Amino acid sequence: MTHSSTLPATLQPLRGVRVLSLALNLPGPAALMRLRSMGATCLKAEPPPPRGAAPGTSGDPMGHYNPTAYATLHEGIKVVSWDLKSESGQAALHEELARTDVLLTSFRPSALEKLGLAWPTLRARHPL
Repeated sequence: MTHSSTLPATLQPLRGVRVLSLALNLPGPAALMRLRSMGATCLKAEPPPPRGAAPGTSGDPMGHYNPTAYATLHEGIKVVSWDLKSESGQAALHEELARTDVLLTSFRPSALEKLGLAWPTLRARHPL
């Protein structure tokens, strides 16, 4: 095992599973870290960083108030910046969802609905 707690290949029950996370702050990234340690391929989509932020700044608030924890939780996870309220962000999201097995989110159902991500909508657009 490495210091990142990745299990040996023989003990990776989620190997081959693709996870897309929209979850911010601590619980979502902690869950994503656990899924990655069990072999899942993980991608995290964050909102764009605040206007005027330094280059490389995260759109996840945890990246600002606890960069060390943020770095630890996101080790081995590809992080992208998508504005889900824009056409280009929605296009990128749905392109990724087409090849994703699990969507992890911390959004309220009403927020998911506003973004066109309510379960009935996702199920119709990306059938199992």
